[in-house]
Amino acid sequence: MLSVGLITSDNKHLSHVLGLALDRFHIEITLNGATAGEALAHPEACGVDIWVARLPGERAETLSTLLPGRSDPTQPGPLAVVCDGSRTQVAAAMANGASAIVLPDDTVFDTAAAIHAAAACALFVSPRLLRRVDGRLTDVLTARVPSPKVLTEREERVLSLMSAGMSNAQIGRTLFISPTTVSTHVGNILRKLEAGNRTAAVITALEMSLIAPPVRRP
Repeated sequence: MLSVGLITSDNKHLSHVLGLALDRFHIEITLNGATAGEALAHPEACGVDIWVARLPGERAETLSTLLPGRSDPTQPGPLAVVCDGSRTQVAAAMANGASAIVLPDDTVFDTAAAIHAAAACALFVSPRLLRRVDGRLTDVLTARVPSPKVLTEREERVLSLMSAGMSNAQIGRTLFISPTTVSTHVGNILRKLEAGNRTAAVITALEMSLIAPPVRRP
């Protein structure tokens, strides 16, 4: 279960997030505060896995205080920012360590996907925002330094073959490795993606854009 710290002074947004029933996606809101300072002072703050902050309301420059100890401040951290989608807000959020950008009234599915992506420090942008993206905002998004890899190259290859419906034995023959080695890779994949089974791992990987969708043959 991912522990989330919510930072918002917008009561409407607070009610929206609390009403999403995110526990269905193994997400629990463990604390909320009106500001980053208030949230960090909460006794539960040390147990937070990911922060979700609302802009405007929280000043963008304070977001980096939620991500102490980063050796490279240009790299993303476990932070999702909720904003109205303006170029200025998106740029400020990403400059201060956000991995995920969502809109205030995004669906529970997009919100959950954003939180899981940010927990892995992987880039996620609201699909609704992408549909209305303009050239200037594209520049902001594509200028981002690549986020740390969640899976190794071998694990990504195994996961891609899993998404195509291959068994461990078939994957082993394809990659010229033993089924036991495949099983070890599958175990590592499930652990890293916090997935209960192979199907859940594939769904999570597709949501996080870790692998390409499998090609459906006619």
